[in-house]
Amino acid sequence: MEGFPVRQLVLSLALLLAMPALADTLQLQDNAPDKYVVVKGDTLWDISGHFLKDPWRWPQIWNMNREEIKNPHWIYPGDLIVLDRSGAEPRLSLVKGSQGNLPTVKLSPGMRTTEISDVGIPPIPIRVIHPFLSQPRVVPLGALDDASFILGSNTDRYVLGTGDDAIATGGKPGVTHWNILRPGHALTDPVTGELLGYEVIYLGDARTLVEGAPQKIRITNAVEEILPHDKLVAADDSATFEYIPHAPDKEINGRIISAYGGLTDSGVYQTVVINRGSRDGLEPGHVLAVYREGMAATLTKDEADRMKWVNEKSAGVPEGGAWLYSDVRCLNQYSKVTYDQAADVRDNFRGTCLGDSGENAVKMPDAKSGLVMVYRVYDSVSYALIMQSDGPVYLLDTVRNP
Repeated sequence: MEGFPVRQLVLSLALLLAMPALADTLQLQDNAPDKYVVVKGDTLWDISGHFLKDPWRWPQIWNMNREEIKNPHWIYPGDLIVLDRSGAEPRLSLVKGSQGNLPTVKLSPGMRTTEISDVGIPPIPIRVIHPFLSQPRVVPLGALDDASFILGSNTDRYVLGTGDDAIATGGKPGVTHWNILRPGHALTDPVTGELLGYEVIYLGDARTLVEGAPQKIRITNAVEEILPHDKLVAADDSATFEYIPHAPDKEINGRIISAYGGLTDSGVYQTVVINRGSRDGLEPGHVLAVYREGMAATLTKDEADRMKWVNEKSAGVPEGGAWLYSDVRCLNQYSKVTYDQAADVRDNFRGTCLGDSGENAVKMPDAKSGLVMVYRVYDSVSYALIMQSDGPVYLLDTVRNP
């Protein structure tokens, strides 16, 4: 009887191999509507969530090809989306609300009039990612050394905010709208130690009141305190995001290495930084699942010996083995991780984290905790928005194919 739990575990692992593959089957929401009228403020993710349990599978229910994913035909407020359940797979179709230049969509049993907007429905909320789209947020060392910067103000105020006037060094002639930036900390791969770049912190916006060298500026928007020596970079308001949510074509396995706003755990619509980029096959629109590392179990020597046997028997079973413990939530006693420490966590975590825990500790299976959508990609890092979360998303959580 002593060995029964181990045999039972091996049997359970073996049963995983016999389960049917359901990954490619579209699953509708239990209360999926037959029709939906697009309204101002919708996103493609929101609309997809009305119909699908996995909103990121939007392209599949529309039967879109790869080019359509990158260059979508936008839908607009007032358009009617119809769900067709008659085939082997559910499909969505679109009835344009502006057909015939009439801003009216006919619905049974009556009429409903909706103002048609000239702005297409975005994939995700643009307002929460626009600061990251308008300027580079990961730069090489020294990239901002020659940028204009704030000298100060002609008042006793040292900390500046929205509506304050300031004096800055001269900028490029003709440029009158600025993003205010501050060089941030280094982004380092937590596994390999590779330097991935330096993060830039977005502080707000300003416009030039009087050109010259120096120039007089007014801060039009401040999301954080603005100080002398903060940098001015020409604003670019033309950035758009035109990708549909979709799964990566190749295998991705990375970690969350930073969170915008300085938190150690993040929630829905918060931006996180991933230690994977274009060189790894990521592109805007890619959706990744977030996994929280399994907790630790410390074993006696006899138990550890038996678990080695389980490992051998369960080799090759996805998510089924008893791997060595590499939990990243095991802070040293009294340790606190701050935003600035996110790039180098080894001093804050116990030795079992991201390394060999020894023979007497095993790691329980990882738990899926959310979904993120990549919206800006650099060579070695990417910015992603948390779209769904079953709890906090932690620094160093794993991200991989959904």
